[in-house]
Amino acid sequence: MRLARARIDGDALVDVDVDGGRIVALSPTGATRPAGDVLDLDGRRLIPGLWDEHVHVRTWAVSTRRIDVRSATGPEEVAALVRAALPAAEPGLPVVAAGMRDGLWGGAPSRRLLDEIAPDVPVMVVSSDLHSSWSNAALGRLLGIELDETGVLREAASFAAATRVESLVADRADAWVLEALGRLGRRGVVGLVDLDFDDAVGAWERRPAPPVRIDAGVYPQHLEAAEARGAGTGAPINGLARVGPLKVITDGSLGTRTAYCHAPYPGTTGRGVLEVPPDRLVELLRRGAALGLTPAIHAIGDAANALALDAFAEAGVRGRIEHAQLLTETDLARMAALRIGASIQPEHMLDDRGLVARFWGDRAADAFRVGSLVAAGVDVVLGSDAPVTPLDPWFAISAAVTRSRDGDPPWQPWEAIDAETALRLSARTRIAVGEPADLVALGADPTPERLRAMPVDLTMVAGGITHAGF
Repeated sequence: MRLARARIDGDALVDVDVDGGRIVALSPTGATRPAGDVLDLDGRRLIPGLWDEHVHVRTWAVSTRRIDVRSATGPEEVAALVRAALPAAEPGLPVVAAGMRDGLWGGAPSRRLLDEIAPDVPVMVVSSDLHSSWSNAALGRLLGIELDETGVLREAASFAAATRVESLVADRADAWVLEALGRLGRRGVVGLVDLDFDDAVGAWERRPAPPVRIDAGVYPQHLEAAEARGAGTGAPINGLARVGPLKVITDGSLGTRTAYCHAPYPGTTGRGVLEVPPDRLVELLRRGAALGLTPAIHAIGDAANALALDAFAEAGVRGRIEHAQLLTETDLARMAALRIGASIQPEHMLDDRGLVARFWGDRAADAFRVGSLVAAGVDVVLGSDAPVTPLDPWFAISAAVTRSRDGDPPWQPWEAIDAETALRLSARTRIAVGEPADLVALGADPTPERLRAMPVDLTMVAGGITHAGF
């Protein structure tokens, strides 16, 4: 197939020939005769396909069927939204809401509040960052877990409970995943890193082949299975699905006040939660390296990032840090020197700017340092952390470029990057002969004011068209 009259750099028109899933020729428009079908791009800008480097795929697909409580400003509003949804609840299944942002609330969750509206129906309200959940006694009885008077679970306990709740719809979740992935071509997505808390590699062995490229993450609890498979990062699973990185969660999140920091959170003595001791992290890095698994280490607080860099240095392996939200100047320089990458979710910055002011006020300049990371030469990639933020790479690109949303003033604009850099950080390929034919034709030029709602007219994955809108 020929993509004719494409613009790649500047205004010159180029014909792009695709065969066998790869780009086989680039030539000035009209300089050569096409060997097959021709699709006229009529001067549209052609860019490499976009990746979302951090997604919880099953959780994201399931979340579209949950009660949205992101707008709630307190526990009573959440309870009211849940109460309104109870008549439509499916018998025998928990009622699940998503998007709780209790870090910005004036009041605190209580189990009693949910018990009063649903004494016999299990209810779980998952936080927007996925690091905590609020449940009623019926949910505790269903899962056989103890809940205190708040009904709140945090970090590992919440991850485990949420995974068990998701498993109750496992017979339908695979279909929901494939349905949701099938819509991603509309936004120019050609690939995802799937960091689901469950066994993502096993899931992609079971599911039909995906319509986009998938790198399926491995967690420490799945290392024995990974060793039995003998398949490291990059090994094929099924169609476009491959084994992805080793994901290790070292701390919590800002919204849950569990990100591990050098200084206590205001009004407390707590510095967050360190999920993995330093010696254990070094052990996991070395074990992963022996299995051929590239590490992706979750670290949000400045202390967690420092410990992650210590572990990389001691283990003598390279990889990347997921989030890297709070970085001291010293650790930013160390990150570059150690050649450790950063997987950043810029939309978090716009969601959390109020939380940064509230909990990291005197360290705000060290938060979400996208521009500084790029300037230091760190290998930066962009993602969404969906369902924490929407799975739309144009949201991440816009946030990284404008540092603003909904007419708000740009937040720490000195950390902005330009649009062409943001596009580069969102792609894994180039438009060049021999490269995979993962391509996107845009409906407008990617100027800063257009980025968030960028029209996508064509998406191609491995030479196959997954979206055509013109």
